[in-house]
Amino acid sequence: MARDIKKIDAKGRFFIPAKQREQLGDEVVVTNSLDKGYLCVYSKEHFDHIAEQIRKLNSMDSKVRTIKRAIIGEAAEVTVDSQGRIAVSAELWERIFAKAGDEICVFNDDGKLDVCAKSFYDNEDHDLSNIEGLETDYYVEGL
Repeated sequence: MARDIKKIDAKGRFFIPAKQREQLGDEVVVTNSLDKGYLCVYSKEHFDHIAEQIRKLNSMDSKVRTIKRAIIGEAAEVTVDSQGRIAVSAELWERIFAKAGDEICVFNDDGKLDVCAKSFYDNEDHDLSNIEGLETDYYVEGL
């Protein structure tokens, strides 16, 4: 997963990395991530698949209702402009403590983008030894 540093312009837009534009298409969906401090950008088709899975979950469970509101309820369909930018609402930027002029980190995660404020990312703990059970629960050959 590669990281690109982008800047939010005065209109709340940022450039989608060129490598991902073709993969995501001209219509994308921007919404909250399950991870605090992050937004996700999906192709419309990818998001529709995720939303369908979420809708099938038991709505009697309060956690499911929270996920539905956060992921589906706050999702915004956005058109990629001719220069490869997307506009994100101020409300979604506020969710990740970002605003116009701020730098953001954009990570390509196999068909979706994870986006966070660079200041947030720089203050996250990236020491993998702190993740209990990582080496036994998620064995990846060659790591």
